[in-house]
Parts: sequence; structure tokens; C-alpha cells
Amino acid sequence: MNTGLQEGLDLPYPFEKVWDAALSILRTADWEVTRQDKTSGGIEVHVTMDMITWTETFYLNLVKTGDNSTRVIVGRIGLAQPVDWGIARQHIEQFLLKLESSLRGANQSSGGRQ
Repeated sequence: MNTGLQEGLDLPYPFEKVWDAALSILRTADWEVTRQDKTSGGIEVHVTMDMITWTETFYLNLVKTGDNSTRVIVGRIGLAQPVDWGIARQHIEQFLLKLESSLRGANQSSGGRQ
């Protein structure tokens, strides 16, 4: 069941670079990667919202849209709690911002080479 909570981002970077950056950010954030399939571009993660409440399950779909472009879609699977006070959306938005920032920073440090 998808609750319709999802956001996407088109990035001007190759799939491999976006995939590696996404996994690095997920691990740094201590999100538990429960499934990953590079061939399909799918990643599933469990996120503990806080110490006393619940865990949400999110998915990432990465799609190669060109040699140097990738679409990233992040969403929530199901609904663990009847109300999440916008926390799930914040997690999604923060992940996408970190991903974009990380890729931009890596691209600048490599002199713009992708």
C-alpha cells in the first residue's frame, strides 16, 4: 500500500554516481538498508522515527534517464502510524537535499568531471 507520499528529483549525474552517493547517505544517516537491487534501481530502507515511536519503510527508485542523468524517486511504503506529523516528508526532503548537495560537492571537487 502506497500512501502517495513520494517526491522525486532529476539529477544531471550518471546512474552509478547517484547510486553510490544514495547508499553512502543512507548508511551515514543510520537508515537500515533492507533491500537493494542495482539492476532495477530499487532500494528499501527502514527508518526509526524516534526512540519511542515507530519505524517507517521507505523506498528509493533510481532510473537512468540518459548517459549523465538519473531520476530519483523516494516514497513511503504503507503507513506505520495514523499520524506522522510530517516527519516522513521531512526525512524524504532531507535525503533528497543531502543527495543533491553531495553530488554537487563531489562534482566540484573533481573539477566538474562526471
